[in-house]
Amino acid sequence: MSFENRFEDRVALVTGGTGALGSAVVLDLISNGARVAAPYRSQEEFDNLKRQASGRGENLIGIKADLTRGEEVERAVAAVLERWQKIDYLVAVAGGFAAGKSYETDERTWDHMFNLNLRSVYLAVHAVVPPMIRQNFGRIVTVSSGAIQRGGGAGIAAYAISKTAVLKLSEILADELRDYDIHVHCVLPGTMDTPANRAAMRKADFSKWVKTEDVARVIRMLLSDDLRAVRSVTIPVLG
Repeated sequence: MSFENRFEDRVALVTGGTGALGSAVVLDLISNGARVAAPYRSQEEFDNLKRQASGRGENLIGIKADLTRGEEVERAVAAVLERWQKIDYLVAVAGGFAAGKSYETDERTWDHMFNLNLRSVYLAVHAVVPPMIRQNFGRIVTVSSGAIQRGGGAGIAAYAISKTAVLKLSEILADELRDYDIHVHCVLPGTMDTPANRAAMRKADFSKWVKTEDVARVIRMLLSDDLRAVRSVTIPVLG
């Protein structure tokens, strides 16, 4: 089964597209012919992503937006629709991490984790699903965390609970959209090999970590028409 070069007519919105995993997803989709919109907050980070896109740069647009603010997400989605008249894929990568036990984590950190990890997903879904329903087609992939499996999350409570909520939202959304050709999948990556993780865990065995490019390939597989018979699936990507 091949998942290569089947995206020439597809338009994707990738939240968090300038981050470590998000940029891998953007570049993977562009290299397979998709047109991609990446909301960003840092112009420097988007410029770097644009440079990496090199020969496929004409298929990439950036839209400055705060993904925790509904009006800015709506504006970003409207800009994509104006440019390309549709959105086939939503890949909700944007998020963040904070450590801390449940009873030690302060209120501000709880709010921060839920804003970054859950609110950003909900607002993107809220803006993207109506046009997907109108076109009777869509594929949505959310990103949770391998850390939540088997009751995991001790010591990273706010992060783990917000990522568990992402998984549950994905399951509910898939059921809500069952009457349309809109599928919702969720990936649960393990610790990914990113510069930030290497800096935070200098003594870890990096060879056991998941490559962002491998997670991006799994996401592309979930978006592919080869999986059109699969309405909703949860996939751990643990390396």
